[in-house]
Parts: sequence; structure tokens; C-alpha cells
Amino acid sequence: MKRKRTDIRKQLKRIIKTPKEISLLKKSARITDSCIKILRNELKKENVTERQIARAIESNIRKQHAQLAFPTIVSCGKHCVLVHGKPRRKIVRGLGYADFGAKWKGYCTDITVPFIKGEIGESEKRIFNTTLQAYKFLTKSVKSGMPCWKMQEKFGASLRKRGYEVFHSVGHGIGLDIHELPSLSKLRRSKLRKLGPRSRKRALRRWHIVKWLRFGPGMVFTIEPGVYVKGAGGCRYENDFILTKRGLKQMTHAKPIIVKRAQ
Repeated sequence: MKRKRTDIRKQLKRIIKTPKEISLLKKSARITDSCIKILRNELKKENVTERQIARAIESNIRKQHAQLAFPTIVSCGKHCVLVHGKPRRKIVRGLGYADFGAKWKGYCTDITVPFIKGEIGESEKRIFNTTLQAYKFLTKSVKSGMPCWKMQEKFGASLRKRGYEVFHSVGHGIGLDIHELPSLSKLRRSKLRKLGPRSRKRALRRWHIVKWLRFGPGMVFTIEPGVYVKGAGGCRYENDFILTKRGLKQMTHAKPIIVKRAQ
């Protein structure tokens, strides 16, 4: 999805959400959660396509008088290697994921539901299981006072041990924009080398601010590990969380969906 640019100073001012903002985000999260049942029912259909599932999810969001936080992503098979692939007229089979979110009174939520429909190969099973293990590990890693970018470092280290590469951020703040601070990622030098002079300068300037951010109560963000392998496919698992004085609290409730047979 195309990211909306917001001045980083404005993002810093709203990094800690007010009680009113949290209330609006929780309402947005409930609308987003309601789409999980829609997704499960659609996956049970024999010849449903990626595009049909995406439309069913978006229709459910609009019926509740909310807006789309971003265009819905539904992807399966080798197409899953594209982090932000567009839904196709392809019948859904194998390993896949649906990435979607609602916007309620300006406040966005964002989840990704991984799924398996039918049989999958060993490499796909390994991708799926690695993603779920990483998600479980990361949700237990968040601590108040810890640098936010440490999440990416932890994820990258665990992924490389299994022979995989990191392709995107492990999480991001949500609010009035779908991507806000805090950023749970670390500046990757390999990515920096691919940027032009102006973009490189902008990325470095942002990193010099972001690297000092630490987790604290009132922050609302996603945790979304993903594993992608060219020629095999990919998987992503994402939920939204709020960090409170008592610890991490889950706001959305995406869970993996496994459909053995269509009905």
C-alpha cells in the first residue's frame, strides 16, 4: 500500500495515545475483527478467488459505516512472496494471508490473517510454522523502556538462524495514519544503498530520531513478522497491541485459519 507521508514531528507528538484515541482505536479494532469470520466463511467455499474474498471483507467494513484503512490484500501460493500483492481472480489454494483494516472516525487498525486451504508442501509448512513461532516470540519480547528497533534486531537474528531473510518491518504504530511512530524496525544498510541521494538523506534523518524511541505506556502498534521465499511463497501474521502500565494488551484477534476441504 502507498504510505501517506506525515511530518515526523507531528507523529512524535501523537505517539502516546489519549484515552479518547484508544477508545476510537478499540472500536476500529472490533470492526476489523468482525471480518475474520467473513474470511473464514469465504475460505470454506470451493472456488472462491482472492478478489472475491477481498470484496467480501471490504463490504463488511463499509456496512458498519467505517472506511477502509487501506486496500485489502488477499494472496496465496507463490504470489505471497509479494508483501503488498493485489488480489487476483485466482482461486484460493494452499498457503496464503489476508491483510486488511478498518478506519473508524479517522483511526486505523491493521491485521493479517495467515491461512492454509487444502494441502501444502514441506517448505510452505516451514514458512508457516516459522512465522507463527516468530509472532509468539515477539509478542513476549516487548518491554517498557526497550528501544523499539530492538524488535527488528531480535526478529532478524532468529530468522537468519533458520536461513531466511528479512523483507519488511516487524511492526509500526497506528492511529490517524496506517503507519505511524513508533517504528519497530532498524535502518537496513542494504536498503539504504538502493536509495537516491535525497531519499537516503531523508531516511538517515528519520533514523537519527527513531533510534532513540523506547516502548512506553500508551503506545499502540502492530506486531507483524513475515517470512517470504521466492519460488515457494510467503506468510505474515499481524495483530494490533496497546502497551499499558501492566504490559502488552492485544486489541485485535487474528488467528491462523486452516481449511482442510471446501464446503
